[in-house]
Amino acid sequence: MGNVTQIQNVQQIDINSFLPLLTSIVDYWYISLPLAIALLLASRWFPKVIIAIVGFFAGTTLVFPVIANIEYVKGLIAGNPTAEIVFTVLTGLVIAAVVFALFKFIFFLGGLLAGFFIGIWLWNIVYPGILTYVVKQYPGFSTPNWLPFAVAGGFAILIGIMALLSQEKAVSFISILTGSLIFSFFFSYWLSKSFPTLFGTVTRNQTQITSIDFSAIGLLFFVISLVFFVFSGFFASRYRRIQTG
Repeated sequence: MGNVTQIQNVQQIDINSFLPLLTSIVDYWYISLPLAIALLLASRWFPKVIIAIVGFFAGTTLVFPVIANIEYVKGLIAGNPTAEIVFTVLTGLVIAAVVFALFKFIFFLGGLLAGFFIGIWLWNIVYPGILTYVVKQYPGFSTPNWLPFAVAGGFAILIGIMALLSQEKAVSFISILTGSLIFSFFFSYWLSKSFPTLFGTVTRNQTQITSIDFSAIGLLFFVISLVFFVFSGFFASRYRRIQTG
């Protein structure tokens, strides 16, 4: 019994660490839904823009504060807001250029991180419903601590290799899958809020979602909608490729 409790606590910690993101998807729908549409319909270029933005953001927020502490630079920008802005922007552009220069490595690393992220996301959404079903069939069943990490690791390796071998296809796959996940969870959430008896429950307090417990029908809807959006995204990508030759 103690071991089962410990495993459940580990799983609860994993899920809880993911709930703020799922809450943001629902609460900031006017950002998350357009982002999901862009990821689905602009899968061939959108992630590249994201990589550039991340590089620029890292340059301005992480690298520039370090450079600003160098005595020579500190003397140039001291009391001169315009010079500070120029140095900040230049640092962001340089780091963005470095990110592009290391594109293959960054892309492989991004594939690993995205795969792990997607694997954990799927596990945390689908796991409660699967565990409930399995425990009903096998009352003594307990989930191994390593299983969620194995699932996430499998996704990480798969998408990382795809990113390394075929960057364009990896861009489309990661982009389309991420957009599909956002849409699928968003619609599953609202269906569970409107029809909890049929689709299961998603509990939240005033600030964020506190637990997810989709029913078998809710899980089925989530999976079917995920597959539908993925295929729709790939179809749109293929159609644009044909149109552009």
